[in-house]
This record gives sequence, structure tokens and C-alpha cells, in this order.
Amino acid sequence: MTPGTTADRLPEPTGQHAVGRLSYDWVDFARTEIYGANREDRRELVVFVWYPAKQESAATFAPYLPPAWAPVAEFLGINVDGLSSHAVADATVAEHDSAYPVLLLSPSGFPPLLLSAIAEELASYGFIVVGVNHTYETAVTAFADGRVVPMNPAALGGALGPQTGSYDDVFRQRASVCAYKAADLASVADQLERLNSDPAERLAGRLDLGRVAALGHSFGGNAALEWCRADQRCRAAVNLDGALWSDVGRVGLDRPALQVLAEHGEFAIAAEDAVKAGAAPTVEWFEAEKAITFGGWRTVQQRAQPGYTAQIGGATHLSFMDVPFLPVTDASIVKPALDATKIRPQRMWRITCDLLLAFFARHLNGAAAAPVLDGLADGYPELTIGPP
Repeated sequence: MTPGTTADRLPEPTGQHAVGRLSYDWVDFARTEIYGANREDRRELVVFVWYPAKQESAATFAPYLPPAWAPVAEFLGINVDGLSSHAVADATVAEHDSAYPVLLLSPSGFPPLLLSAIAEELASYGFIVVGVNHTYETAVTAFADGRVVPMNPAALGGALGPQTGSYDDVFRQRASVCAYKAADLASVADQLERLNSDPAERLAGRLDLGRVAALGHSFGGNAALEWCRADQRCRAAVNLDGALWSDVGRVGLDRPALQVLAEHGEFAIAAEDAVKAGAAPTVEWFEAEKAITFGGWRTVQQRAQPGYTAQIGGATHLSFMDVPFLPVTDASIVKPALDATKIRPQRMWRITCDLLLAFFARHLNGAAAAPVLDGLADGYPELTIGPP
């Protein structure tokens, strides 16, 4: 395949398969859009699908961000000019297996394209990754017919603004956001059932819907666990550094769950110092958020069947994204977090993908050996096993 001039900024997938990428626009006529100006609108989602593809020597990689999505990079202050993915648009599905397990991917505040490095790696190992762009929570959502929908900060639960008012009200708002995102995953699962039975679709019959799992980052991690708690179609779920605001943080879930966490030194200081540093509006707010965050992780660890939790030393919340691989402007809103990150991007990606591949191989494909999950693997000194 012929990569673009800057494809080497992102790690190359290491699995046996080439990677294909498709996108779809889907409307859920049973759900209303709560973040749009017209409350009669139906919920409409863009999804990106990465999948195992045939090797095609003459194929070229798709752009990392399609042009209509460029405002996402501008909003974050990252440079993706000329950047290619490691996926071929509309490639032929690999014939290694008749059907492949499916992973629903939920990001938070950005399109799933900014988790391409993880999605491509999983696809190269034989998983179909369905990344959901949650409309109104990204800088723009670009639909295939040319419509472009801007961000509505309400879809991010106030995460972009100063934290004010009652923490009970704010935490309920965050729970509502996560529940709506979980409903998006359920909607996409419905659409996948229709797609899989449509002979006109490239992926028809190639989705193994008996082996479906979910993963997500931040609010998306909460959504992945929440959907898996409530929907029997989901066999396992992964939370990448998401605090748990919805019911799953209080009651857990009865199936396999993996939590991969960054370091959270912001909770290691005294509440009074956190308030002085601007990390929380009040001491009560800080203590309540710390209790929900740590309590939710511990509940999932204890009640999942089985539960795994690993913390990656030197990682920050943004370390799971592609952003650490990309040039950023001095004014970038992500630069402070990147400056605080102490783990190299390539190493972070490798550890995260090794955990994900071991988890999904065990709980979707029936693989028995997974030392990195069981805390027995050498070569991962950055990992601390168990919730904080």
C-alpha cells in the first residue's frame, strides 16, 4: 500500500490483516434529538468502521481526517495536514474468517477518528471496530449529504466550562450525557443487525453479532459499561479512563469488564489545595467527585465477572487518543495535558493495545492465556494492577 507523506506519525498496525475503513450515516427514528434546536428531529449518527481487509498492493490510505472534519483539528490545536490513516477506504473484507467479532467504540468530545491508532490495531487482529460519533459533542459533525452540525456544549455535560453551581446537579447532568451515549450504542447495535442482513452491504454477513463488545474513552468509557450492563447483546466492555456517573458505577455489571486508567494525581492532594489550584470549586465538590470516581471503579472491579483494572504510570487522560503523536500549537487546549504526560506515545499505545487484545481475545474469542490481564506479565513495569 502507498501511505501518505506523514502516515508515519501514527503507529503502523501490527496484526496480520490490512485495515479497511467505511462510514455510515444512520437515523434512529425512534429517538428524539435532545441537543438540537428542533426537538422534533430524530437522533442521527455518523459511524466509522475499521475492519480486517484484503491486502491490496496498489491501494492508498484514506485521509486521517476527511476534509469536512478539519474543524475538529482546528478546535484542538493539532496539525493533521497531509496526514494519512493506515486504512484503505471501502477495501474488500478479508476472507480469513467468515465473520469477525464486533467492538462498538464510544469516544468523548471528539470523533472516533482520533482513536484511529487503537481502532486500526484492533482491526488488524481480526476485530470489526464500529466507532460512534456522538452528534453535537464534537467540534463539528459532518454528514455525507454535506450538512455540518456544530458542537453543543450541553452534550459534554459542562466539561468545557468552569464548574459552577450544585455538584449534585452537575453530576446528574454528566450521568444523563453518559446514558444518552449508551443509548447511541444500543441504536448502533440495532443498525448493525440490519446491515448484516442486507446483501447490498459490503459487510453483510461478516459481522459476528454473537460476539459483540464495547469500549470507550472518558464519558464514552462510562457509556460502554452502561450499555453492556443493560443490553444482553454486549458480552464484555472496556472503560478507558472514564469516571462512572451513571448507574453502572453504583451497581456494576455482571459480565467481563476491563478498566484501563491514567494516573490521577489530582485526587492525591488535599481537598483544600485542590480548590486553591482550581481543580474543584469547593471542598465538598472535590470530595464528592473523588468518591464517585474511585467508588465507581472499585464497584465495577468487584462486581464484573470477571473484572480487571490496570493503571498506566505516566499517562494522562488524553494519552489514549492519537493526539500525543501529532504536532500541536502553543495555544492548543490539549497542550497542558500533553506537557504533563510522562509516558512516550508509542509505549502508551502498545500497552493499551496489548491489554485490549488480550481482553477481547479471552472474552470474545475464547483464548485462555492472557498474562497481562492477570498481572503476571513481565515487561510492563508501567502497570499497576487494581483500582486506586
